[in-house]
Amino acid sequence: MKSLELIRKNIDEIDEEMRVLFEKRMGCIKEVAEYKFKNNEKLFDPKREEIIIEKNIKLLKNEEYNIAYVIFIHVLMDSSKEFQKEWMKFQEAKKRGNL
Repeated sequence: MKSLELIRKNIDEIDEEMRVLFEKRMGCIKEVAEYKFKNNEKLFDPKREEIIIEKNIKLLKNEEYNIAYVIFIHVLMDSSKEFQKEWMKFQEAKKRGNL
């Protein structure tokens, strides 16, 4: 059995990898926000979110993690929508000269 210290070290390394991927993902989210803003598209597409969740659940190798993974994906999508919403508000304010 691994020591708790070793297990936590592994988690720390995974967290570092996830941080890098998170920043990369958020860069893409910003591009999505820019596109939606320029093309006057709505922020939220529930059908797309449903498709993403279903697709990713099917790819999950360990079914024991299904519930936790769905929660994880929802948190990611919610934070992405919040970022896009705030970014778009800021762009609107700049456009109106309210900054």
